[in-house]
Amino acid sequence: MKVFVTDDHDAVVEGFKVLIKSYGFEMVGFSKTGQGLINWLNVNTCDIVILDLSLPDMSGIEVLKKLSGKEIPKFIVVSGTSDKELIKQSIILGAKGFVCKDEVHLVLRESLEKIYRGRKYFSHSVMDTLISKQLEEEKIVTMESILSPKEVQTLRLMMNDFQAHQICEEMNITKGTLGKVYQRIRNKLDVKKNIGFIILAIKHKFKQ
Repeated sequence: MKVFVTDDHDAVVEGFKVLIKSYGFEMVGFSKTGQGLINWLNVNTCDIVILDLSLPDMSGIEVLKKLSGKEIPKFIVVSGTSDKELIKQSIILGAKGFVCKDEVHLVLRESLEKIYRGRKYFSHSVMDTLISKQLEEEKIVTMESILSPKEVQTLRLMMNDFQAHQICEEMNITKGTLGKVYQRIRNKLDVKKNIGFIILAIKHKFKQ
């Protein structure tokens, strides 16, 4: 896997370099500016670009806008912000993942591997933000106030494209128990449809 890093802090870039090498992947280059990344992509390619949203010449959002419609690598945003609107804009503009910087050392490898395989990845704090935003838009109280930790974990796994059997393995529960978790979530959210439809609504809401 070939990874390009865009961040204007030397220490952060060096940290990424160490982590990426430790995973057995290759960091093929880096840029401290959005234009530097765009120029590099004009003549080079890679599998995944790690993009910070705060760059000296333009925001990461502006970078994604300038690259919109072009054949580009997969992007994962790694940022110090968990702002709801910035997460939403990143997803709309094609980012395949979003990870907060304070979680990156815990989840970077998993996020890179999943995105490389064609899946999406959102770290735990980002997942909380996304789901809470959807619930607020639907005039429902925040997720944490109505769902148990097990129910919250189930939603997180489903949002990361886990199938039922994978959720059972991850949570060490049976399919029967998972069915009961689904039912409790439906009851608490006052929704009659399969819980999978809730997840689809959350994901596709950002693309409207």
